[in-house]
Amino acid sequence: MLEINLNFIVVFVVIWILVIVLTKVFFRPYLDIREKRKKTLEENQKAQEQALKEYQDQLGQIETSLKEAKQESQLMKEQAIAEAINEKARLISEIQAEIKEQVATAQEELSHQTEKLKSELGEKVDVLAEKLEEKLIN
Repeated sequence: MLEINLNFIVVFVVIWILVIVLTKVFFRPYLDIREKRKKTLEENQKAQEQALKEYQDQLGQIETSLKEAKQESQLMKEQAIAEAINEKARLISEIQAEIKEQVATAQEELSHQTEKLKSELGEKVDVLAEKLEEKLIN
């Protein structure tokens, strides 16, 4: 029959002791390190996905803010143009009123001067007529 040899048992026990020691000393730390790395990679992946999501959200907010700022600046530009047009029209109407006033004043002054000159001329004509009459009579 089969004989169990003492060497066989010793080798069997030594192999089992080696397996247990290697498991505790080498395989377990190796598996622990591998598991830690796997967890770290998963955490990094989640963090990267979260950061990407936050980036995209911030980018969307920035784009929205930019669009609003562009619209606001366009509105401000249009308001400034409208105000400038209104101011131009107001200034033109003021200048036209001032010019009309100056023209009226000048016309009034001219008519006064004309009346004055006519009266002076009338007086001179009377004086000249008298002188002429005297010269003709003498």
